[in-house]
Amino acid sequence: MKMAMANRATSLVVTIDDSKRVTPRLWEPVQLGTALLVRFWWYSKAYGTVLMIGLLTLLSLIFLRIHGTFRKLLLVSIHQGIGGRKWHTLSRKSLD
Repeated sequence: MKMAMANRATSLVVTIDDSKRVTPRLWEPVQLGTALLVRFWWYSKAYGTVLMIGLLTLLSLIFLRIHGTFRKLLLVSIHQGIGGRKWHTLSRKSLD
């Protein structure tokens, strides 16, 4: 019985060969840099989509503002070109 217990105890011993191990001081900056790069990549994909939608919305609003301003200027110049003719009031429906 003692012989069986002794064999079982020796079979649980585990040895690890550390001769090819990279020193932690050199490996930690590489791991940290890789983690930061992966994190930046995923955040840029998510926030890039949101920022592009915001930019598209802003550009659309600027375009609509410029378009509305030029449309009003065009109507004023048409009215001034009429001269002695009778002035007509334009409704919103007639502009569309």
